[in-house]
Amino acid sequence: MSAPPSVMMAWTKVRSEHDGFELIEHPVPSPALGEVLVKTNSTSICGTDLHVWKWDEWSRKNVALGTITGHETSGVVIALGEGVDTHTIGDEIAVECHCACWHCPRCEEGNAHICENGEIFGIHRHGAFAPYFTIPATNARVNPTSLSLRNASIQDPLGNAIHTLTGGPVKGATIAIHGLGPIGLFAVNAAKSLGAKKVIAVDWDNQYRMNLAKELGADLVLGKNDDVVETILAQTEGRGVDNSCEFSGSADALSNAITSTRMGGYLNILSVYSNSITPVPMNEIVFRYLHVKGINGRKMWSTWNEMHNLLAQDAIAIEPMISHRFPVEDFKTAMELVASGDCAKVVLDF
Repeated sequence: MSAPPSVMMAWTKVRSEHDGFELIEHPVPSPALGEVLVKTNSTSICGTDLHVWKWDEWSRKNVALGTITGHETSGVVIALGEGVDTHTIGDEIAVECHCACWHCPRCEEGNAHICENGEIFGIHRHGAFAPYFTIPATNARVNPTSLSLRNASIQDPLGNAIHTLTGGPVKGATIAIHGLGPIGLFAVNAAKSLGAKKVIAVDWDNQYRMNLAKELGADLVLGKNDDVVETILAQTEGRGVDNSCEFSGSADALSNAITSTRMGGYLNILSVYSNSITPVPMNEIVFRYLHVKGINGRKMWSTWNEMHNLLAQDAIAIEPMISHRFPVEDFKTAMELVASGDCAKVVLDF
């Protein structure tokens, strides 16, 4: 395998404004102790990337100007840092984007996904809207043989969906998916694959994604013309669903999820809300005895194991989920498409 060049062009957040990205030159990084150098094959665009594009309150607090963003990625290991004996040159990998310290109390108790000293690849350190990147070797997860490298970047959002779903009961359960972005759509598909009794998918007015939810197995799809809470209650004998998953980042959707979950049910929230203060009907949470869980990413490493089992069984419909592919040079066109919502998962190829 030939040596990488000394410099590369990478999409970088350089201005404190909407968009604010430029394709600029960076040195190709060298892997430090315990790291690998990866040649990027493809990087998909996440809702978090859209927050950075819009430059909302959360993004302004978390992303330093000059950062190469992008974290849903796959590629080939081309160099090993000192001390790496878990990988070999040529390994095809995807990235777990939460980088843990592995020695804080949370890591030591087996909860590295909420490491007290953690950072997020592509947010707090340079990411993968670039042809090369470095990552701790433990975060470079070797792909299952059943998954092609060109599609392997979807493991980050698919893992998000699985982690969120499994915060409550799934097999034999009634489940509501609020928000049909790519992660919500993956959650519809994964819920059916994991044996959910009934899956109710909820969006506002994105007909493309609502139709795709039906294709992926949703038993009922609701939108702006439906009374979401009333319909969910009617579909569950007045009780509410066992497990509500909120993926939209909408305060209204969050309220609907709370008030349509059964007594003692589970509310799992994987969303980045544009404003840090979000109204919540707290009395409904209290008097319903809800189990409420905030979720950010995947469990390290049980989520990956469950995901790879599903992929090995060909239980996840990947091709319908990838609606558009662009060369990385068309990053801004791809971002505008993601912002429009007229897509499922959008992938950039290198």
